Amino acid sequence: MFPSKRNQYEGYTVIVVITALLAVVSTARSLVHILFPDGGASVIAGMDLSGPLQSVVIFTFAWTGLYQLIFAIVQWIVLIRYREFLPLILLLIFFEQVLLFVIPLFRPIAETVLTRTPPEAMANKLLLPATLILFLASLVKKRT
Repeated sequence: MFPSKRNQYEGYTVIVVITALLAVVSTARSLVHILFPDGGASVIAGMDLSGPLQSVVIFTFAWTGLYQLIFAIVQWIVLIRYREFLPLILLLIFFEQVLLFVIPLFRPIAETVLTRTPPEAMANKLLLPATLILFLASLVKKRT
């Protein structure tokens, strides 16, 4: 089904370790959205779910969690079996961070819905430049 195992990543081990930490975060984030009763919308993101669309918001968070879980699984497959694709995964994580900044410009959430700033909004400010640096560093081959 899959091509033969290669794992011929010629970059630094620290890139693999940091990418694994990102995969752990991706996995945990997706499972929170899928398994928490409110999908993390109220408990973590601080959204007021008292309105009539509560079930729609919770469903949307769970649905988002499903796609995050699929991406996390791809990250784990690359880490375990196809490390030569680490730069690609890191580039995709970077694009994810870019879109997390761009989408609210076109689809803003009313401030009356949020009771506080979601932790991810703060983390993305650090992850955007960090993932770009990590992607660029993943392209550097170890000296032999």
